[in-house]
Amino acid sequence: MTEQYPPTPPQPAGVPSQPGPPPAFSAAPAGPSRPGRFSPRHPLVSGVIGLVVGLALAGIPVLLSDDDGGAGFGGGGGGAELTAPAKLGELRPFADVQRKEGAPKAGKMADGLVEEDRKSGERLSDAYGGAAAVVKRYADDDVRTTVTLVAVRSRSPKPYVPYEDRERLALAVPPDELKVIGEVSCVLYNQPTPAGSKPTAESVHVTYCQRTGDGLTVQIRPSGSGLANRPAKVADLVEKAWSELS
Repeated sequence: MTEQYPPTPPQPAGVPSQPGPPPAFSAAPAGPSRPGRFSPRHPLVSGVIGLVVGLALAGIPVLLSDDDGGAGFGGGGGGAELTAPAKLGELRPFADVQRKEGAPKAGKMADGLVEEDRKSGERLSDAYGGAAAVVKRYADDDVRTTVTLVAVRSRSPKPYVPYEDRERLALAVPPDELKVIGEVSCVLYNQPTPAGSKPTAESVHVTYCQRTGDGLTVQIRPSGSGLANRPAKVADLVEKAWSELS
């Protein structure tokens, strides 16, 4: 299996800090890091390990496609244009939420968010050989729930996580986990829970959820506290976006 990670845009100044990595082509929140270990769940990791390590060291996260032609990685691109949904469930474009704040320089900050997302979309398209692509951040009114939508008109590899023997580790669930919900695959990081104990909802951290098929990949990366521990909710947003973009 191959793991791909598209980048996630940076968070604007003046907005409450949010867990996890990302910037323009980096945003990918997840669970707490574990010192001394380079985990393949990290947003800089792709399925091609040699390439992944090189990109990770260079700080360049990318989304890879397993298509050899069409809109695949290194291909010529193509397919219908992609327009981000006006809303994602109850979430609105982050820039619109920012403008509503009415704070000094709110308009300028909102314009900056729009431009960052636009440039992130261009980089994603370039990574897929010119395929139509879009990156857009959404938030609720109090900015507790924020997500990044990443979509490209190309099939992508299914997510990959390493095998970890939970019994050997004496844990209830492995640290890195792939949870499949219908057509959506979610990459999770689980905080250590001793064997024999039941993991709490707060111990589960969603790195991202993705659905891929012929001509389309949709990924949602949560940040903030609203959806960070709720894989089923993130998967539902993936399906909503998929329906609008298909």
